Amino acid sequence: MTDRTSPLVVVGVDGSDDGLRAVRFGTGTVLRYGGELLLVNAVDDTLMAGAWGVVYDPEVLQAAGVTANEQAKDVALGMGLTEDKIRTEVVMGSPGGVMSRLSEVADLVVVGRRAATGLERMFVGSTSVAVVANASCPVVVISAAAHPNPVGEKGLVGVGLTTEPGSEKVLEAGFVQAERLGAPLEVVHAIQPPVGLFARKLSPTQLDEQVRFAKGGIEALAEKLALQHPGVRYEVIVAADSPINELVTRSANYDLLVLGVGESHLPGFGLGGLLRGLMAHAECPLYITR
Repeated sequence: MTDRTSPLVVVGVDGSDDGLRAVRFGTGTVLRYGGELLLVNAVDDTLMAGAWGVVYDPEVLQAAGVTANEQAKDVALGMGLTEDKIRTEVVMGSPGGVMSRLSEVADLVVVGRRAATGLERMFVGSTSVAVVANASCPVVVISAAAHPNPVGEKGLVGVGLTTEPGSEKVLEAGFVQAERLGAPLEVVHAIQPPVGLFARKLSPTQLDEQVRFAKGGIEALAEKLALQHPGVRYEVIVAADSPINELVTRSANYDLLVLGVGESHLPGFGLGGLLRGLMAHAECPLYITR
């Protein structure tokens, strides 16, 4: 980290609708909490290497980046952010790599999801995946198509907990985001019932026992954190269901869904299926912390 005294929000700008949605979210964050907004367009240098037999003029790519940044800056100014709080940069390098490096000096990185509807939503843009997998600070992934409305209209924040190490840090991030938005917090954990021909079968009583045990542990953890955030009302929900189904369904009611990368997913390694699935299908912005 640097010796900055104010927060730095870095937004990836690419001229797309998702990119502009990210700009609006980043601008709203700075307006609400203070700090600086850094709008970054990364010029992918692999395009200049003759991929598919086409060589791009670096000056043309640079000019396109400047234009995209100016469009993004106009959005931020239009929302009421003053010019002295906005910086723009056009940087050479892969977008995922550039944003990941900037995350080392940022307090928050915001990127667009770049996933469309139908079959394309089975996949997530390579930039957002790379940033989430390698970022050193929290990342917000947002989509113009899936969640176009201003954050804050739903009045509810969710946090999805898994059994991976680091759950307490993720839950704490959920309390912090709920406190910042002045919204109640829904703490959700889903227990996947055994599936498949050779899976060990559980009776309804055994499954209920697992649910009660998990809920008791999460409630004990939440009670301690609630003492540090006394203004946040919260509810613990433990369901016997597929985690992806449970969280995607509930995401439609959230302003923000807080998730953790997990300590088992180290920088440079691929993300788990649950996180990738939520990045593709969640119906609210995702706040992802490590």
